[in-house]
Amino acid sequence: MRCILFLILLLLRPAAMAVVQEISQASQLEVNVTFYPQEMALIREKRTAFLKLGSNKLLIKDVPSSVLMDSFLFQPVPPSPSIKILEYNFQGPDITRETLLKHSIGQAVNILSQTTSQIPSNGKLLSVDGENAILDAQGTIFSVPKNQIIFPHLPYTLVAEPMITLKLMNAKEGDYQFDLGYLAKGFSWDAGYTIIVATDGSALDLNSWLTIHNTSRMNIKKGHFRIAQQRGFFYDIERPISLPDKAIKNILWFSARNLKPILSYRIYPKNDIIVDEEGLVMKPRVETWLSVKNTKDQGLGIVFPKGTMQVFRRNADGTLFYIGENKTSLTPLDQFLSLRVGSTKEITTEMRQTDYRKLGTNVVESGYRLDLKNTTDIPKRVTVFQDVLGEWVILRETHPHEEEDKRISWTLDIPARDEVSLRYRIRMNVK
Repeated sequence: MRCILFLILLLLRPAAMAVVQEISQASQLEVNVTFYPQEMALIREKRTAFLKLGSNKLLIKDVPSSVLMDSFLFQPVPPSPSIKILEYNFQGPDITRETLLKHSIGQAVNILSQTTSQIPSNGKLLSVDGENAILDAQGTIFSVPKNQIIFPHLPYTLVAEPMITLKLMNAKEGDYQFDLGYLAKGFSWDAGYTIIVATDGSALDLNSWLTIHNTSRMNIKKGHFRIAQQRGFFYDIERPISLPDKAIKNILWFSARNLKPILSYRIYPKNDIIVDEEGLVMKPRVETWLSVKNTKDQGLGIVFPKGTMQVFRRNADGTLFYIGENKTSLTPLDQFLSLRVGSTKEITTEMRQTDYRKLGTNVVESGYRLDLKNTTDIPKRVTVFQDVLGEWVILRETHPHEEEDKRISWTLDIPARDEVSLRYRIRMNVK
């Protein structure tokens, strides 16, 4: 009962008696950052402060410039019944001439000296009228161009850096630790890969990089970083990282050596099903791809994020030749991590539209024939991919197809020194 009575008495004290103190980054014991999509992160901090008996106002500095305050979390460590949170607020820096004028109304300001003018050197700012400011100097009201106003100090309602203001009541004076958390904008990440392929394509080395970006105006010192990926996956950066504002850091996250890839051939025709292409002869390129199954026994076994691959080939003398750039999607366990390494002329192609019918405003039927010829003494397997739109159906085909999102594929085996023809007809509604 005495504790409750004491807290009631504290709450009845006037707000002017609050002890104001700045809580800078020097008070920070730990910081954890979890990156989410849409350039957002969850910041969890552990800080320390000495709280006076009664009302305390904490000015928590060194925070991001875009804090989502409806996500604010605060918890003393360990939980303490002596601390009661009254309110919290976030202020971001918004210092312009217009905001300075707005927040200085009713305050004393100075005026640039004018050698030919009788205007006083200072006065109380009453209002702003267009490009002029109205002032009161010892009872005399006068107008000056607002660009002649000098501000003797920053109005207390404005801040020069992002700040969380926290008001609380404390029934027991002493040192306290507390956890605070919030969502904030200004953090982003992307993934990159560097891959070196052996001269004969029989092996490859892989380095996976996580690139983290900070434009939040918060300087993070020795933070623990975690990246949230789609489908509930997280990537943890094991060692603490310092990430100043406007900094970009590339973190080596995973590496593997001497992976044994599978060679495959792929064709991505440039045909357009909804267009009349009869009479047009196309020669689609046969691309060569290397794929490694994402399993532990293959030297991988983690979920790889989508990203950009920079692919190199190691020459016989040990030098590197840049092959090109690949894009990869999220690669779950037991799926294939694949990259394009060039093209081959060992398989020749010829493709043409065999029929075209327009059945309505948005409905078409197209037939195609793709002829493949293996010019080597080794059997080849080729996968042909066809992009589709809207609602579609295969009316006829010479080989069974497989389906994936907005794409159909056929896998064809071509004997040595032989030819294979793929024929198919598609009806498509693109409405």
